[in-house]
Amino acid sequence: MKWSELRRKAERKGWYLVRNGSNHDIYAHNDKDFQIQIGRHDSEEVKKGLFSKLKKQIGF
Repeated sequence: MKWSELRRKAERKGWYLVRNGSNHDIYAHNDKDFQIQIGRHDSEEVKKGLFSKLKKQIGF
């Protein structure tokens, strides 16, 4: 999955942009006590281990 696809899925699940970091965007969710970082490498593939971690945190 590409970073741009991951960002769209997170936004559909209720995650919203809090701020921009240097290489990543920081997203938060009203029901979660933590924030996630989504890279701004839109056309690159998300690495397998990182994808599974973010998938669990995002909730899909």
